[in-house]
Amino acid sequence: MKVNLSSGRVPGPIRRTIAIGFSALLAFSWQLSTNRACAQDTAYPAVDAQIPGPVHSNDRQAWLEDMRHWRQERLGRIGFDDSNYTRPELKWTQRNFVCSQMMIEERDFYDREESAYTVDRYLDRLEKEFGGIDSVLIWNTYPNLGVDDRNQFDRLRDMPGGIPAVKQMVADFHRRGVKVLFPETPWDYGTRDEGAPDWSAQAQLMNEVGADGLLGDTMDGVPHVFLLASDKAGHPLALQPEGLPPEETLAWNEMSWGYWSYPFVPMVSRYKWLEPRHMPVLTSGGRHHLDGIQAAFFNGVGYADQEDVIGLHNGFTSREAEALRRVMKIERSFASLLVSPEWQPHSQTLQDGIFASQYPGAGQTLWTLINRNEYGVDGKQIEVSSTTGLRYFDLWHGVELVPTAGQHGTATLDFKMEGMGFGAVLAVPSKEIPAAVEKLLVEMRTLSAKQLADYPDQWNVLPQRMVEIPSTPQPQAAPPQMILIPAGEFDFKVNGLEVAGGNQAGVDAQYPWEDAPRRPHDHTIDIHPFYIDRFPVTNADFKH
Repeated sequence: MKVNLSSGRVPGPIRRTIAIGFSALLAFSWQLSTNRACAQDTAYPAVDAQIPGPVHSNDRQAWLEDMRHWRQERLGRIGFDDSNYTRPELKWTQRNFVCSQMMIEERDFYDREESAYTVDRYLDRLEKEFGGIDSVLIWNTYPNLGVDDRNQFDRLRDMPGGIPAVKQMVADFHRRGVKVLFPETPWDYGTRDEGAPDWSAQAQLMNEVGADGLLGDTMDGVPHVFLLASDKAGHPLALQPEGLPPEETLAWNEMSWGYWSYPFVPMVSRYKWLEPRHMPVLTSGGRHHLDGIQAAFFNGVGYADQEDVIGLHNGFTSREAEALRRVMKIERSFASLLVSPEWQPHSQTLQDGIFASQYPGAGQTLWTLINRNEYGVDGKQIEVSSTTGLRYFDLWHGVELVPTAGQHGTATLDFKMEGMGFGAVLAVPSKEIPAAVEKLLVEMRTLSAKQLADYPDQWNVLPQRMVEIPSTPQPQAAPPQMILIPAGEFDFKVNGLEVAGGNQAGVDAQYPWEDAPRRPHDHTIDIHPFYIDRFPVTNADFKH
């Protein structure tokens, strides 16, 4: 077969062969570029939202150099613009260390008898439990979204009291220094058409109630158009997606959720490493919290309070709550250092199983440390410069440290860390210690008088009790339009539909014959004789 390429006319079979070959070449090139983009010539490619730490302690310097090189190349490739992190109205995200995901069914949030929101009661409980929150994510959509025609925006408008009451409720949170987020649920299909794109509707609604941000449920990055719409409405919103790939969205998503794994050697936040002012908020995903609190402290990021989510009781133990209280007291005190561009995770430590992050700042340096061992570790912990003019403080125990002179102009700091515990060191100039630091030292000295290990660490199910309803008086004869149902046995067997928690104790409902809430229920019930209406009860019947 002769082919005249100059004519531009190529027979069909040959065109298809060329197309297939070209597609294969493109696919190979794309795969190659994708692999290189992910690895970026690094020996420690990121795993989802985390970067593996150095395997051995003597690899730390090489690991750090590798990570710095990867960051420089990656930011260049995505053309990163940090302007949103400098906006005053969005800087609160850099102090968002504890976020509570709160279902609107929360009993401390609303008083049904008084028909009023009880924000102070809700916040007072969290203050007492673990030191309070910095933001609240008010979950007003599922599990009810989809049971009728109302869309996600209607669900907010139909909260008790409507928009005016919700606006006042948001103001009550602001009065206590707590920011407010609502969810964006892009999977809201089949309900009433809002008549406007989600980003426009959210911008208008969040402006009406005075909310501060949006959580993009199931989203890998909230699209930029949501920020543009909120700017257009004159009410800029902080955006917090559930996930964050691709990394380009880091420029306008100042926060993210973190579904992390917790190996012995702590991993580093991929997105905070690229932009130290980005705030991941770690979610537990289960009933154990200590590993996540350690990871948050090591990375200088936030932690989510998800004690009661979608029918799942996920409460803190006393030890976990106390750990969170102390960790966040330190993080809140040094928020300006935790966003240091010179942040150095996996800085040098002197004991096995002790890991530290270093945060240099203007005239001060902070170290956050965690002990991944199940046993306590005492003695020399970190090496510092023996340069005079600096004072060192053990923030965790609230005391000053006296460096032990070493060789070659170095010194060591000695202090104790309990098993699966925490530590924090602050270096400041020798001049007068700031009043805020003095106050923190006194508070931490008081708190640390009792070790975390002295607090109970047993997780307990939250028991449920059905409210007893008295039986109606037994009639002498069948009431009008009712028939008698004779006594008998009934096999009550159902399986719950909760979306989280598996078959763990504490999920779904607890009936009187059960010792804990659970998803499946199987029980034979003795039913007493009763009368029932022949026909469905109307609203008019019920009213009378």
